[in-house]
Amino acid sequence: MMHIPIFLASDNNYAPFVATTIASTCDNTKSFCEFYVLDGGISEDNRNKILELKNLYKNFSIEFININTDKYFAGLIETPKITKSMYNRFLIPYLKPEIEKAVYSDVDVILYGDIAELYNENLDGYAIGAVWEDFWEDSENVKRKRYLELSLNHKYFSSGLLLLDCNLWREKDILSSLLAIGKKYVNSLMYPDQDILNKYFDCNYKLLDRKYCFVDVCRKNGNNNDFIIRHYTAPKKPWQISPQINSSFFPDTRRFWYYMKKTSFFDDLYKKCTVKNQNDLLKYRITKILSGR
Repeated sequence: MMHIPIFLASDNNYAPFVATTIASTCDNTKSFCEFYVLDGGISEDNRNKILELKNLYKNFSIEFININTDKYFAGLIETPKITKSMYNRFLIPYLKPEIEKAVYSDVDVILYGDIAELYNENLDGYAIGAVWEDFWEDSENVKRKRYLELSLNHKYFSSGLLLLDCNLWREKDILSSLLAIGKKYVNSLMYPDQDILNKYFDCNYKLLDRKYCFVDVCRKNGNNNDFIIRHYTAPKKPWQISPQINSSFFPDTRRFWYYMKKTSFFDDLYKKCTVKNQNDLLKYRITKILSGR
């Protein structure tokens, strides 16, 4: 049986989505998944709830790794919404020196297919594989290339899904370079961890198929639904939408709730839905129309 190292990152608020990510991953693969959670303060109670998935799935292990972000990332910028824990993904190859290749994923995702397909991608000598955010190429990416002084032909990628050659990261001491970039551009970064990675890997990464990081904007650009990893990047997250709501405004929410229902977080999260009925849906649609989005 293939063993696949998968690194996830979460604070206590996102602990329920660690559980849904694990459930959807294990449900769609015959491989054994070795999960490492870059722990930004998950409570013992929530850890135990995540571990209860072992009663349902036998093809995974899990280790919670606490990281002293002030020690590693002194001098790097934080944002009002995101703490220095966003940089934890930079440490992956050093946290487990025995691992040669690893997957990193954000936890606002659901697996539709086998994670082994991603893991088996050939990196062709690159230290990283990632998915190009091509849908922003004529708008956001123009600005990103300017403030980061990127090559004009660089394909700005998402840091929410990464395939890492851990040996190369260690050999090239990539961490030191990433930290130096973070300090040099401290006043320019808008999406700090992602900007830093794009600056270092300017025109120098393995381009992965968007099926590994499919987002709502992809669908608007005429792409089909043949994807393996669904990344919920829209402002309204699926856990805010009742599973009873069926609307094109919120595609794939039922798939999310299918896996959430397998966890011990379901009842509490269900109560917190902000779009619970058709009236809520109508209000949301009117707000979207008035805002022009």
